[in-house]
Amino acid sequence: MTWRRRAGGAEESVPDIEHVDVPRMRNERLQRTRDSLRSHGLAAALLCDPLNVRYAALPAVCDVFSMHVTSRWLLVPVESDPVLWEYADAMHVTEHEWAGDLHPARGWTFFGSGSRSAADATRFAAEITAELRERGILGEPLGLDRLEAVGYLALTEAGVKVVDAQSAMEQARAIKTYDELTVIRRNARSCDDSIAALLGAMQPGVTEDYLWGTLVGTSLKAGALWCETRLLSSGPRTNPWMQEASARVVHEGELVAFDTDLVGEDGYLTDVSRTYLCGDKPPTDEQRRLYQASYAFLHTALPQFRAGASFEELGRRIARQLPEEFQQQRYPFVAHGTGMVDEYPCVNFVDHHEGQLEVGMVMSVESYVGAVGGAQGVKLEEQVVITADGPEPISTAPYDQRLLG
Repeated sequence: MTWRRRAGGAEESVPDIEHVDVPRMRNERLQRTRDSLRSHGLAAALLCDPLNVRYAALPAVCDVFSMHVTSRWLLVPVESDPVLWEYADAMHVTEHEWAGDLHPARGWTFFGSGSRSAADATRFAAEITAELRERGILGEPLGLDRLEAVGYLALTEAGVKVVDAQSAMEQARAIKTYDELTVIRRNARSCDDSIAALLGAMQPGVTEDYLWGTLVGTSLKAGALWCETRLLSSGPRTNPWMQEASARVVHEGELVAFDTDLVGEDGYLTDVSRTYLCGDKPPTDEQRRLYQASYAFLHTALPQFRAGASFEELGRRIARQLPEEFQQQRYPFVAHGTGMVDEYPCVNFVDHHEGQLEVGMVMSVESYVGAVGGAQGVKLEEQVVITADGPEPISTAPYDQRLLG
């Protein structure tokens, strides 16, 4: 798809950056899944994590419900077509989009099966082993991402050797395709609009819940799917971090801090944080100090997120740049991957793991500043695409210039 613009009086055709080739995106994600399984020595994986099923196949009907009740699963052999067991009442939705083998998922969780749960899980395991046998890989280790105990036990009792597949899936998902990056950039712009709506609603006398509802409601109206958290707090509830929105009334001159955690269209996360001053009262010296410390830490860290930098190198170097008074209540990570949700990799303050940044990764770089026993804190965060030319911030949500001045 293209649009046309005039350059020097002549029209020229340029790519439409909003266009997402969904079939291509799905095919490339499936190929990345197969390649990663192969590199981990696996002939096949059984995916039950709804996000992995979405990644390698199709989104679910009732996404959030499927997060806590296994209702669909996907078998991905490396050398043959995948097999999807779909939630039985949604078969009519999936059959129009899925070209591979499709079966109704006959449930076995205690929620639906009750006392029949173990027997139904045995049937589930028999269906999996039949597919593995047909493909000549029944004796091979089967990768598995996550599964309730009754399903896992049924597979092992059927003689299936189960090994971990989550590492393979996380590493597959870490490098985004062209279409994924297009979705992520598009969703960031939509999230920026939601932040603007929150700012428009921010005035003394509103509640935290009202502000959070404004942010999320605006996003949902624009096509977002769900929100991972409710992280918005004000005044004294900004310290320590991780306090979610409440009925507390926001007062003049208080800080309001939030983390978006919004899963937007096509299932990709926008994860940025901002802190703003409510009302027209000038900020205090302490508010400025905290805000500027958080801003400085974040913007000193951001340029260091370049392809080739090791996670350990980044973590060790950036961790030292956070002032000592804020170390005890620092954010759990220096940064983490973002895709469908928070994903691999993580850059830690301590306990670093192997690996390095690669072109096509998307990272959210975190900064929380709040001293133990302090009256308030400041949360800031940027989401960046790792490009060959360096980190590309994808949000244009403003910072509060009153707190930087």
